[in-house]
Amino acid sequence: MENKSSNTQQVFWVLIGSISAFAFSILSSMLLSRYFNKQDYGTYKQIMYVYSSLTIIFTLGLPRAFSYFLPKIDKGEARDVIDKINWILMALGLIMSLFFFFGAGYIGKLLKNESLILPLKYFSLVPFFMLPSLGLEGIMSTYRQTKFLALYNTLTKVFMLLCVVVPVIYFKGTILSAIIGFTLSSFLCFITSLYFKNRPVKGIRKIKSRYSYKDILAYTLPLMGASLWGVLINSADQFFISRYFGNEIFADFANGSLELPFVGMIIVSTATVLSPVFVKQVHEKGDDAKQEVLKLWRSVLSKTVKIIYPLVIFCFCFADVIMVLLYGEKYHTSGIYFQIKLIVNFFTVITYAPLLFAINGQKFYYNVHMYGAIILIVLEYLVIKLFNSPYLVTATSVLCQIGRIAFMMSYIAKYFKIPLKDLFPYKLVLEIIIPSAIIIFLSKYLFESILQLNLIFTIISSGVVYLIFFGIWTKLRGIDYFSIIQPLLIRIKK
Repeated sequence: MENKSSNTQQVFWVLIGSISAFAFSILSSMLLSRYFNKQDYGTYKQIMYVYSSLTIIFTLGLPRAFSYFLPKIDKGEARDVIDKINWILMALGLIMSLFFFFGAGYIGKLLKNESLILPLKYFSLVPFFMLPSLGLEGIMSTYRQTKFLALYNTLTKVFMLLCVVVPVIYFKGTILSAIIGFTLSSFLCFITSLYFKNRPVKGIRKIKSRYSYKDILAYTLPLMGASLWGVLINSADQFFISRYFGNEIFADFANGSLELPFVGMIIVSTATVLSPVFVKQVHEKGDDAKQEVLKLWRSVLSKTVKIIYPLVIFCFCFADVIMVLLYGEKYHTSGIYFQIKLIVNFFTVITYAPLLFAINGQKFYYNVHMYGAIILIVLEYLVIKLFNSPYLVTATSVLCQIGRIAFMMSYIAKYFKIPLKDLFPYKLVLEIIIPSAIIIFLSKYLFESILQLNLIFTIISSGVVYLIFFGIWTKLRGIDYFSIIQPLLIRIKK
C-alpha cells in the first residue's frame, strides 16, 4: 500500500484539477448568465440538466469499474479491461445520442419548454463523444498518476471556454452557437481522454483479462440500478421547479442550488484516490484490513472537517453576496437556494461509496437510493401542492439527502463493529463550528451594517478578519492544520 503521504499528494493533484476545472466552469457561467437573458439562460441550464441526468443512466455505472478492477490485476490485463470498458461506453454514447436526437420533442414537452427541442437536436452528438471520456479518474488514481488527471480537467474546461463562451460573447451568438461550441469542445475532450486513458499502460503487451464483459457488467449493473434512482434523486427538485415555476425561477435555482463547489472537489478528490486503496486492502486482507481502513477513514474525515467546515460557514453567511458577485444583481435571490444547499455540506464531509463498494455493499447502496428516491418524490410533490414554494422543494431535497447519508454511515459503522457516533470527531466539529460562526457573523455585521462597505470590500475584509481570528483560535486549541499540508511541502522540497 502507498504511504499516507503519497495519498495526500495524490488527493492534492486531483484537487488542483478540480479547482482549475471549476474556475473555468464558473467563469463560463458568469459570462453566459450576463450575456443571455434569464429565459435563454434558463433554457441553456435545462439542457445541461437533462444531459447530466441522463448521463448517469446511460453510463451503467461503468466509470466506477476502473477503480474496482484495475487494482486487482497487472498492467497487461488492465489494458484489456480498459479497452473493454471504453468500447461499452462508446456504444452507450451512440445510443444516448440517438435518444437525444429523436426524443428532443418529448423532452421539450415534459419540461414545458418547446424552445428546448432544436438545441437538443444540435446537442445530440455530445454524448457520443463524452461518454467514452468518462472514468479517467479511476485509471489515474489506480496508477498514482493524478497529476495527468489535473492536466486533463484543466484542458477540457479550456476547450469549453474557448468553444462555447468566446463565440457567444465576441460573435454575438445565440443558444445554438453555444451548443455547437459545446459539441466541438466535447470532440476535443474525447480525443484527449483516449490519449490519457492509455498512457499508464502504454508500451505494455495486452493480455486477455480474467474479467470478461459479463464480469464487468455484473459489477456495474447493480450500480446502474442505484444510478437510476440517483437520477430521480438528483433531478427531482430540478424537474419540479422547472415544470411548475418556469425557466426564469429555474435560472435562479440553477445558479444558487449547488453545494459548495470546494467541498465537492475535496470529497471527490479523496474518493478518487481512496477507492482503489480500499479495494486493494479488502481484496488482499479481508477482515484483517478493518483496523487499518478505519484508521485511514478517521484520518481523512478529521482533515476534511478542518478544511470544509470553516469554508461552509463563511459561504453560508455571505451566500447572497457571493451570488450577486458571480452572476449579477438579478440573481440576488439565488443566495437563498445556496444557503439551503450549504446545510448538507455539514454532513458530506467524506464519501461513503468507495468503502461501501469495496466491502460489497452495493445492494444496500441500491436499496437506500431506491427508497430514498420514492420518499423524496412524494414529499416534494406534496410540498408543491400544499405550499407551492421552490425554496421548500430545495429544503426537502436537503433533508432527504441527510437521511440517506445517515443510513449509509450506519452500514459502515456496522462493518467496523462500532457505534455510529464513533465515526465522527464531535469535539473537533464543535471546536470549529462555534467560533467560526461567531467570528464571521460579527465581522459581517461590522463591515456591512456599521461601516457600510460595498460588497467586494465587505467580503474581502470579513475574510481577512475571519482568517486571522480563526487562525489564532486553532493555535490556542491545538487544532493541527500543518499535518494536512506537510506531505505537500515534503514533495516540493524533493
